[in-house]
Amino acid sequence: MENNRVDYSHKVLEVENLKKHFYHGVGRNKLVIPAVDGLTFDVYKREVFGLVGESGCGKTTTGRTIIKLYNPTEGVVSLNGEMIGAGYKEHIREIKRIKEEAAEKILKFDNQKYQASLINNKANQTIGFLKLDIRNINLGEKGQLKIANRPIEANKEQVYQVKNDYEFNIETIKYDYNLEASKVHNLSINSAQADYDRELAGLKIGKNRKTDGLKESAALNEDVIEARISELNANYEKLFADLSSKYAPLIEKGDKNIIAKEDAKARIAVIKEARHKKVLIAKENYKKAKAAIVKPDKVAVRAAVNKVKTDNKIKITEMRKQISELQAKAKQEISVLPSNKETGINEAEVKVAIEEIKAWRDQAVNEKKAIIAELRQINKSKDALEYSRKMQMIFQDPISSLNPRMTVLEIIGEGLTIQGGFTKAQIKATVQETLEIVGLSKEYAARYPHEFSGGQRQRIGVARALIMNPDFIIADEPISSLDVSIRAQVINLLSDLKEKLGLTILFIAHDLSVVRFFCDRIAVMYNGKIVELAEAEELFNNPMHAYTKSLLSSVPQPDPDYEKNRTRIGYNPRAHDYRMDKPSLREIGPDHFIYANDKEFAEAKKAYDDNSGKKAVKKGDSK
Repeated sequence: MENNRVDYSHKVLEVENLKKHFYHGVGRNKLVIPAVDGLTFDVYKREVFGLVGESGCGKTTTGRTIIKLYNPTEGVVSLNGEMIGAGYKEHIREIKRIKEEAAEKILKFDNQKYQASLINNKANQTIGFLKLDIRNINLGEKGQLKIANRPIEANKEQVYQVKNDYEFNIETIKYDYNLEASKVHNLSINSAQADYDRELAGLKIGKNRKTDGLKESAALNEDVIEARISELNANYEKLFADLSSKYAPLIEKGDKNIIAKEDAKARIAVIKEARHKKVLIAKENYKKAKAAIVKPDKVAVRAAVNKVKTDNKIKITEMRKQISELQAKAKQEISVLPSNKETGINEAEVKVAIEEIKAWRDQAVNEKKAIIAELRQINKSKDALEYSRKMQMIFQDPISSLNPRMTVLEIIGEGLTIQGGFTKAQIKATVQETLEIVGLSKEYAARYPHEFSGGQRQRIGVARALIMNPDFIIADEPISSLDVSIRAQVINLLSDLKEKLGLTILFIAHDLSVVRFFCDRIAVMYNGKIVELAEAEELFNNPMHAYTKSLLSSVPQPDPDYEKNRTRIGYNPRAHDYRMDKPSLREIGPDHFIYANDKEFAEAKKAYDDNSGKKAVKKGDSK
């Protein structure tokens, strides 16, 4: 039982302010995607910590950043008290901020330049907005021109549709004619006679080839050749007679059912005439449909297009005029600024103050650079790598996560091979032992991944993680690609291994019912952040965040009456007003945290206390 009990005095994993941002584009168009945005949580020894949320919320990215498949943008990851990964992008931004702050302070001592910078900044801000408006007008013009040209495009579409319908009708008429003519032609042919003629021709070809072969033979004399040709002719005469006897009654019977050639030609002529009439009708209908299409007013369309271009040109010209005026005004205001001599600034005092600011800047920057160097060293250090080996991952897809060109022995033993210090015999013995631990036969070590079912492949993935004897395992949706029965087997396997080996697991999943059954604590993620964290039963019985309530309301229950009356709770992230009142992860009850600002937390706290009071009353009544 000791291996099944969570040890809350021993933190196996510590995650502090973890961020992982992805970047797309460059310069002004650079887009920052905060996949993981400031996660803080601990995982204790022998605990199963669940991460749940919709696809794209950052669960898998969190797991991959913890295990160092991704480098963190910011934050710290520690395993058993040792730092194994850290991000330093925030410190780089802080260096930039320090330099900008120092430059601004220094600039203030040169009053003329400082005032000039304020004037320029104010003008440039407005100019920036105007340039953005010009860019939007240019981008929007394409859509406006498309709307203006819509009558012409609609006309082209109608013409195309009418022509397409006409061509389809003609092809249909031709197909019907060929089908009917073929039927009539077949009625004028005796199929038995055709089969007889075909087989007879085949026999004659065979006879002629053999005869020519005998005549050209240099190994036989003329008497032998003539004798064999006579024998060949006799044999084929018998074959011809047998073929004629076989088909004679069939041909006689078939002759009674065929129509005369003249009759067939007459019928085909009638069908051809009908085809001609249908084609004429189709052509006439095509002309009428084409004539019925209302032609667009090209003059009006051209006028609309010109209006769009003219209006946009006027707007852009006016904005460029405003930009020129702003630039001229800023230049004029700067030209009348008083010089530093006129303001009576003490140059000696200014020089001392500037040197002090530079000293502060250099010290602050050097401190940040030292921190960055230390964090970089942590990410590259051998000690961090050594500790990272005590952390393994079970991947989501049991098919793509296994190399199809490697045997199970090579796949599971790869970690030991890379680590070094083991003989081939030791690796083989350890792999076979691990296979038996996960419920597979040791003979499977010689097989390839394609020879196993989905559940067996996932067991191989579990064995690959276990063979390294880890302190901590990240299970990244290990059951999402498996069917229901196999899911139960994998979950039961992980439960048994947790009890036997005392594993600590970060369990990432979509299936809320599985998470409730398997996890000790659960963190709900949305948009890269943890919005609620609590023990499993507490979270399901008393959800406090709006997103958690929405998520749980979508879980189906095996109760028809409940399902009949179940209502989905929607979640609208725009309902939160975080412009002034900033949110954070706060403890609303014992080990129960929600992501909220002051106003939301006060409302949630009241609801939480009310729920707790009602539960206490019910508990007292039951006694």
